[in-house]
Amino acid sequence: MKVQNPVAQRFHYLLEFKQTERKWHFPVLAALCIGSCLFIEYFLGKPGYGSLSSLGALTILYFTSAPITQRMVHLAICAFGIVFSFTISSFFSFNVYAAAFSLGVISFLAHFLTSYFKMPPPGNFFFIMVAAMASTFTFDLELIPTRVGLVAMGAILSCSLAFLYSVFIEKSKVVTVPRRTFNKRRYTKFVESTIIGFFMALTLITGHLLKFNNTYWISIAAVAIVQGRNFEHVRQRNMHRILGTFIGIALAWLILWFRPEKIIMIVIITVLQFIIELLIVRNYGFAVAFITPLTILLAETGSEVYHPVEQLMHARLLDTIIGSLIGLAAGFFLHHQQIINNLEKNIRFSYFRFKKLKK
Repeated sequence: MKVQNPVAQRFHYLLEFKQTERKWHFPVLAALCIGSCLFIEYFLGKPGYGSLSSLGALTILYFTSAPITQRMVHLAICAFGIVFSFTISSFFSFNVYAAAFSLGVISFLAHFLTSYFKMPPPGNFFFIMVAAMASTFTFDLELIPTRVGLVAMGAILSCSLAFLYSVFIEKSKVVTVPRRTFNKRRYTKFVESTIIGFFMALTLITGHLLKFNNTYWISIAAVAIVQGRNFEHVRQRNMHRILGTFIGIALAWLILWFRPEKIIMIVIITVLQFIIELLIVRNYGFAVAFITPLTILLAETGSEVYHPVEQLMHARLLDTIIGSLIGLAAGFFLHHQQIINNLEKNIRFSYFRFKKLKK
């Protein structure tokens, strides 16, 4: 009889590769959407524009296995959500506390609506991520329409390519397994959304108080952690995030050490996006190892100023650790049933009391 090592069994999830029904051509589509934005803007001589439009191109990651009409409506709504999140956060980026408040509200709405309509993964993630990034941009009222327009163009490109891909799928009769959804009580959605909104606002304020430059990395790390189905899953994602970031930073340092040309960096980003989409449904930790260099290279591609490699690596690692700890704390509250129940009771009591006073 084979006896498994308890320690090895506990950390088995770090190396586990899950089975998936995802076909190889969807990662190609996702890489094409992101890479096209970067390549187009590079040849137009506006690499910074490519980084912005690629945010809108993330719409493709909300592609579902629904019939083509429902799929395109779903993508159009997600595209609007991404553009809306980016726009609102851009207008509130004039002050860090106003930006934190707007990020909290958008995070609340993103989680509440995606939970209410049972939206499959990635759910609220990219709406919050885009909002967090827009919150840290230098405030310039004249540039906001241009930035919003570029994000919208990336979203339109994704929807267009998704339509062509959908026609190809129908002809090929590709069948995918529908994702699971989980039913929740009425007030649970409101309570969870409030908790996520509070902690997302806290990430920006924490980064500001610590005088970090790119505080959105803290927000991204935190919201990635709280995607777990339960606290054990949150804890596993936290470990995946930190270990994956260590590996990813080493990979990013190796790439930047050669100081590649912008066009080479764009090719690398496109390949990384393909690898990420292959791995994200199989092993989150391995995917993070490629997400980290992708985000760093994406920031460097859109920047006109060269940043020292050591400075970038140190900042990215520190931001990830702090964001992961905040995400772990948020996950504790989200999956602590007694806390959720008490908050639900208080909300119900306040709601009915207000309704009674109104009468």
